[in-house]
Amino acid sequence: MAFQESTCTISGMRPHKLPGKFDLSGLLSRLEEEIRKTVLQGCDTFQTGMAMGVDIWAAEIIIKLKSEYPRIRLICCLPCETQADNWPDEWREKYFDTLVKADEVVCLQKHYTAGCMQRRNRAMIGNSSRLIAVHDKISAGGTAQTINYAKTKGLKVFIVNP
Repeated sequence: MAFQESTCTISGMRPHKLPGKFDLSGLLSRLEEEIRKTVLQGCDTFQTGMAMGVDIWAAEIIIKLKSEYPRIRLICCLPCETQADNWPDEWREKYFDTLVKADEVVCLQKHYTAGCMQRRNRAMIGNSSRLIAVHDKISAGGTAQTINYAKTKGLKVFIVNP
């Protein structure tokens, strides 16, 4: 993957890490609003790491918005082929349904290894000019690391607080 000015990475917290009383429909509305703004600012390619939660919800929003904005593309960047092997059935169904509808699927390696999620996040940031992240600005973890890495690389960072 090579750097693209019109590419936006979307990352976010896993469902079990979101605040206990967050409003899912409100969060999805704010995330969709941020994606729409990004499209109107010239981004036409969106990439997500396809983790449970925000990554998949964002991909579903982008797929929905393709009827309104036919020029937008969805790239699913997988850390490994086995990413969803141990997920609950509901999430596996969303995952595979989304992969089929994506414009492109990039898989970085065959099996899970320590650090493969971080390599995926860094690869996506290296290919982007901006990041939309759903994060509470408190929690540590992969999303916080991705936000910090994006800032060090000079990306425009937009945070949606759940």
